[in-house]
Amino acid sequence: MQNSLKVGVIALVVIGVICVPSSTKTSRAEDVILELQVKDGHFQPAELIVKANTPFKIRIFNADKSSIEFESFSLNREREVAPGQTITVYLPALAPGTYEFFDDFHKSNKGTITAK
Repeated sequence: MQNSLKVGVIALVVIGVICVPSSTKTSRAEDVILELQVKDGHFQPAELIVKANTPFKIRIFNADKSSIEFESFSLNREREVAPGQTITVYLPALAPGTYEFFDDFHKSNKGTITAK
């Protein structure tokens, strides 16, 4: 009697896993990671392209000898990155468009994120 109960429970679990629609999987920031580096006073790459309406994160490494400040008014983000440090910036799903960012400590260092 106990074995048949175990088999029944296992069958229900298997059926439940098989019947879960794949559309319930949603993208999370952990799923999409972009790499951005500051080297020789410039963002590399200076243009990032992401899928619109999908959250993502940017891992920023400062390879320069002075601090930088990743800033974006359109993304409402501002983070200082010390020399040799890596930070992660989490961003929500973006509507299609182009979003600018810059280094607030070195104003000529600029870049864009384009959501398509």
